[in-house]
Amino acid sequence: MYSQAGQDEWVLSHIKQGYYLEIGASHPINISNTYLLEQNGWDGISIDIDNQCEEIWHQTRKNRLIIGNALTTSFDWLPKRVEYLSLDIDPARNTFEMLTKLPHKTTRFSLITYEHDYYLCNESAGHDYRQRSRQMLNNLGYRLLVPDVCYEGKPYEDWWIDKTIRF
Repeated sequence: MYSQAGQDEWVLSHIKQGYYLEIGASHPINISNTYLLEQNGWDGISIDIDNQCEEIWHQTRKNRLIIGNALTTSFDWLPKRVEYLSLDIDPARNTFEMLTKLPHKTTRFSLITYEHDYYLCNESAGHDYRQRSRQMLNNLGYRLLVPDVCYEGKPYEDWWIDKTIRF
């Protein structure tokens, strides 16, 4: 397990191989949601705005890394089915904005890990991105399988599954 909370093992427990889209990649190995997937034959693309880890990425990973702002990236090239979507852009409002910009009419995601950073949110100020993301993903036909995954006792992420997929 390389990921922060077992995202990689959770994905592999449902789907042995496939294609992933990782938005908010950060380090290529440490707390990576996709390194173990790649080690198990997965193909995919990771995107990160920070080029700090680009050199080590190319030394340790075979799958593609795009350095750039995912919020300004077009995703019209995505296939109709992506087995795993990892969404983790700081702050939480950027992750939610990214969720709204993905081509949901043309691409379905089998599994999604969505970092909402609820423990940082102030609900009274209207920044409840956990609730907003849950409503949107539910309306898109996804089922919340693992709510409020915690790190050090703080709820920060939800894990979703496409309701149309049978595992």
